[in-house]
Amino acid sequence: MHSTRWAKGRLISALAVAAAGMALAGSAAAQSNRPVTIVVPFAAGGSTDITTRAMQSGMSASLGADVAVKNTAGAGGTIGVGEVARARPNGTTIGMAPVGPLTTQPHLRKLPYDIDSFAYICLAYSSSTAIVVKADSEFNNLEELVTYAKAHPGELTFAVQAIGSIPHIAGLALADAAGIEMKYLPVDGDGPALKALLDGTADLFIPQISFLNSNKEQIKSLALLDEKLESEPDLATAAEQGYDLDFPIWGGLVAPAGTDAATVEKLEAACKAANESDVYQDRMKSLNQPTAYMGAAEFEAFVRETYDINRKLLEKAGLLAN
Repeated sequence: MHSTRWAKGRLISALAVAAAGMALAGSAAAQSNRPVTIVVPFAAGGSTDITTRAMQSGMSASLGADVAVKNTAGAGGTIGVGEVARARPNGTTIGMAPVGPLTTQPHLRKLPYDIDSFAYICLAYSSSTAIVVKADSEFNNLEELVTYAKAHPGELTFAVQAIGSIPHIAGLALADAAGIEMKYLPVDGDGPALKALLDGTADLFIPQISFLNSNKEQIKSLALLDEKLESEPDLATAAEQGYDLDFPIWGGLVAPAGTDAATVEKLEAACKAANESDVYQDRMKSLNQPTAYMGAAEFEAFVRETYDINRKLLEKAGLLAN
């Protein structure tokens, strides 16, 4: 009788242990499939937003979890990037960090983050940029714009996605190379820049090629600020027009510093899967935007190198914070 009670006790204990194990496994699975939010530091509708949303389904399939996009615009992208830096380092909040907020803005003023505030996941895109004007603008190339600007110094207004952003630096470089003066209007992303262009508040701005191709009925290119695009042979580069201007815009996924290596590795794999997905490739093809990818280690090295290069550019322009 004692042995029967002992056997029953062992059975109950074994069942309890098994149940506890199943509960822990279920908890671990639930944690591994927690929803992921990607913070986009610009307004909805801009190039960074379009590219990030094109990655959602591929990343979701790879992670086995829902992937949402959250737009947190403001202060040239630094508010959204700062939000990521402050997030819990558990992989549930990551960000699409563009070149400006990541490698130029920290040189301009004190921010609640720097390049050591993140774990680097992947380079997600690298896009040619273009100097654009309204589709019905009197300007059809750089020389026409420069000729007008020289005759009307300080009259043209250049919408920029924050002072010190890559488009702003490109505008400064153009003004320096052409010997012209322009005013600069800071806006929170390509969407607001387009609105400023269409309502006459601004005369030109520099978006990524994907944004240009998405809005061809409203804007036109005066010059590509990159190499010639095989997909767009009719678009002249700045170099072809006598101006040595090369300013692509890139962005990549980052997580808060302290995110464990295994989580970063899963996110890195999800980024790669998204970049290789048919949905993403087809979307980028429809926008005539070449795809780009770097893994975590290569991306971090690239960010640090660009950070140093852009510091020198800003120093030359006299824009470094004291």
